[in-house]
Amino acid sequence: MSSLMITPQALKVRALKIWQSGDTHRAWLQKNTCFPLEIPLKNIAAKSLLSDYSELQDAIYNLRQDSQKNAYLITDKAVTHRQLGEQKIPAIISFPTETIFLSYIAKAVEFTQFQTLTQQSLAQDGLLLNWLIRYPFKVMQYAQVWPQLLKVCAYFEAHPQPDCYIRQLDIKGVDSKFIEQHKSILSELLTQTLAESSYQADITGLKNNGFERRYGLRYDQPLIRLRILDKALAIQGITDLTLTLREFKQFNIAAKTVFIVENKVTMLAFPEHRQAIVIFGLGYAVNLLAGASCLQNRDLYYWGDLDADGMAILARLRQYYPQAKSILMDEETLTRFDDLVVNDPTKSTEKELTLLTDSEARLYRKLLGESLRLEQERISFNYLQCYLELELNNTVR
Repeated sequence: MSSLMITPQALKVRALKIWQSGDTHRAWLQKNTCFPLEIPLKNIAAKSLLSDYSELQDAIYNLRQDSQKNAYLITDKAVTHRQLGEQKIPAIISFPTETIFLSYIAKAVEFTQFQTLTQQSLAQDGLLLNWLIRYPFKVMQYAQVWPQLLKVCAYFEAHPQPDCYIRQLDIKGVDSKFIEQHKSILSELLTQTLAESSYQADITGLKNNGFERRYGLRYDQPLIRLRILDKALAIQGITDLTLTLREFKQFNIAAKTVFIVENKVTMLAFPEHRQAIVIFGLGYAVNLLAGASCLQNRDLYYWGDLDADGMAILARLRQYYPQAKSILMDEETLTRFDDLVVNDPTKSTEKELTLLTDSEARLYRKLLGESLRLEQERISFNYLQCYLELELNNTVR
């Protein structure tokens, strides 16, 4: 029977789906209306009237009773049957007003709250209108904290790129823990309300302090460990340094060659090398090294694990430093230490690494396809020394 005539329960489900589409919210925001709101019903063939007559009449009666109770309207369609004559069958359900519709689905209080919150939002910053139209339910998702979110937006509009820690922000009624817990939604709102010059649009996501970097806040920066490999370049006799990322990016030293390695002990034991430094790498976070003074216009060499991830990190580094070359990340090294090659259990997904050379790309496909890994620390130190002397045509001191 339900396949012929909609039941009050099924009608409620359809009405709720209309609500969940957000069209009622968008119409209100755009100063339009969805009402009267019509829901067309399934046509009933004349031949079904006789075979299901009793059940159909019961269903129509229940629907009319529900209509009287909830104030929605039913528009009938006349269907003529040879034996039964003309029958009036419900064809359209209509909710004449917003009030009747909201009462029927028990959303009147929620919609009033939505109106109040969005009015506050638009009064503070009309730039939020398009975002609210696109994501009307996010307002209700954060209804309990929406006023505080607007306060944070207002603060950043008045103090763009504040260059302080979240803990130092002086926003009445908002503490640092609140901002830490709501970075995702705040980032969405700030993107809408701030001028493009007030944030770094190329920084996306929250990883690696993305929120702080995007909106000009200070944060507990990653530490960069490096060694000066030429004693002539030592700073007051110091050759082993640990710098914050900000300090590292400003660090400029008269080194012509820079090595980046992914193993700490390898960095500590790296041979002395004229006019060179070695940096303990950051893995996939290598993008944080972008814009560092000591990496600009240098002979730059990257040495990572001989596996799919290592090749991917090399390709990522070249996005920022196209001159970067790999060392000991070739098929000859893989073959030389084949007894130390292990199976890579991570099963990395193949990516298109356009910044690899042809030989590196072939090796990448081999490492990935055969799930191979040769870790950096498994390559003998003597082999590294010979490579530096012969391949880089430089004498180790």
